[in-house]
This record gives sequence, C-alpha cells and structure tokens, in this order.
Amino acid sequence: MKKISILAGAALLAAACGTAPKRNAAVTTGPRPQWADGDSPDYPKASYITGVGSADDENAASDRARGEVARVFNADVSVTSSFTESEANASQGGHETHSFSNDVAQKVRTVSQKVLEGVDIAARWKDPTGRYYALAVLPKAQGLLAVQEKSSEIDTEATHYKTALSASTEPFARAKAAARLLALSKAQDGLASDSRVLGGGPLQGVFDGAAVRADAAAALAALNVAVSVTGDGSDAVQTAVVSGLNAAGLSAKAGAGEKADLSAAAQVSVQEQSSGDPRWKRSRATATVSLVDGRTGQTFSTFDVTSREDATEAGEARRRSLASLSKSTAQKVTAALNDYFAN
Repeated sequence: MKKISILAGAALLAAACGTAPKRNAAVTTGPRPQWADGDSPDYPKASYITGVGSADDENAASDRARGEVARVFNADVSVTSSFTESEANASQGGHETHSFSNDVAQKVRTVSQKVLEGVDIAARWKDPTGRYYALAVLPKAQGLLAVQEKSSEIDTEATHYKTALSASTEPFARAKAAARLLALSKAQDGLASDSRVLGGGPLQGVFDGAAVRADAAAALAALNVAVSVTGDGSDAVQTAVVSGLNAAGLSAKAGAGEKADLSAAAQVSVQEQSSGDPRWKRSRATATVSLVDGRTGQTFSTFDVTSREDATEAGEARRRSLASLSKSTAQKVTAALNDYFAN
C-alpha cells in the first residue's frame, strides 16, 4: 500500500474526526464565547488539543494560546533535558564532534516542532474591557502521524544497533551499540508519551526498556576503568570519582592501570582565597581531568572542574570545596565517558 504523506493523511483524518480548524481567525466581539472558558463544542477534546490565551495585545493572546497547547507535550522537554545532561560535545584530536545522544534529542525536538506547526488560531475574541482571547487548536490525527513516522525511523535505526550488540564480542563495540540503543530507547519513550497525549495507542517498536538497560549495564561493566588522581586533596577526589563510576555501572578502580580499557587522570589543587569579608574563609579547589582510550593511548576528553566554598573556619572551607569538587568531577567524568561510548 502506498504511504500517505503526513500533510495529506492529516488533512483526511482531521476532516473525518471533526471540524477543520480555521487559520488565523478574525477577531470578534459580542457575548463571551464558550471556548473562552476552555470548552469548545466545535473542537471536541476527543479529536483536538486546544489552548486558550488572553492578553491586552492580540498577538500576545495568540502566542499564549499556542503555548498552552505546547505545554501538553512536556514529555519531550523532559526527555531532551535528560540527554543534555551529558556532554554535548567531546574533544577528539582538537576537533569538536556532535554527540549521538544530543543528535537523537534533536530528532525528537524536531518532531515536536513539526507537530506544533499544525496549531491554528481557530477563534479570537475581544471582551468589553479591550482584552483579547485566542483559541489555539491542534488536530490530534495530524500530530499523531508525525509521531508515528519518527517512531518508525527510530525503530529502523535501533534494529541496526541490536544486531551489532548481539554480533560483537569486542567490549568497546558492545558498549557503543548499547549506549546508542539506550539513547534511542529514551527518545522512543518521549514519542510514546506524545502518542498517548494525541490519543494514539502504544507505539509498536523494537524496544524492551528493561532489556536495553540490562544490555547497556552489562556492556559497560565489561570495561575496566582506571582512576589516578594526584595533588593536594587527591584522595577525596579519587574516591568520589571511583564511587561515581561504579554507581554508573563501570568497573572503576583506583590506580594507573596499564591494562585498563579507559583511564581517567586528574591533577588537583586547593588554594585559600579572600572572601572579601573577614568573618569568612574561602577555599577554591580545581581539578584538570584527562580521559584516555586504553586501546589507542589517545586522550579523547580534557576538562577543568572548579569549586569555591566559604566557611567560618579555613579547614571547613577546604573540606567543603573538595567535597563539591569531588561530586562535580565524578559527574563530569561519567558524562564524558557515556558520551564517548555513544560516539
């Protein structure tokens, strides 16, 4: 059967399920319309997502109405945020490379934008005080087609990585495939949420969330990561980084680790600084971190982490700065390694 285009299919489905929304309706006056209170018989909730906005300006009211529709799709916001917690770019040979996870997140955002492009201002009203109201309308069928199309594309990509994960015995190849599957699975979760909002059923995909997480955990645990930290306060930072990596499923140990698959090395320094207030002591802790691929000996990521803390006692200020530095360093190392696997 020939594939119906998104726009043509959406038009047919929208026509079948209710009144076709007007585009940029003219402003009316008179009695308060029913839709101004959030209920429109012309655009039933079973077939449409609607939003009402009001403002002293006509265009502002329309923008607020569209914003009310966009708020329904907050699942995409959350899935995107989870991706951007990882490093958006990794430094490789002096060049910046866009991360796979961020690329997947952008694909999901693109779907949201495509869906929201279908939002029309179906009605406008000006009340006796001069305040404007606008009704934004999105046919659910139109948005659902865009979501289903992107879901199908993600499934096709995921099938490739599932095959690679099953066929490979090399630790890095397995970690790479697992990391990409995990990113795709999170994107599919966001699309599934949108599908439910739009009145669609469960997306039929290749993902088994529990299986993907288990495969990713096994692939990451098979890699040996060595952590070596030197300098003032190194013990606290090294312990935190090892603990953080272990918690993320990586087999991390303290020491140089000549046979390690990956190495994390850091140089730590702590300095007393003036707080500008004689009642407070300030400590500034800094770590310069390098991550090395044990297979090639190449450094694939280098970054600095800094923490500054105040306390009434110099010793306490130092302890706080090192504790904060340790936590931030552990998080950044984990994010950089996850990004490296995905790339």
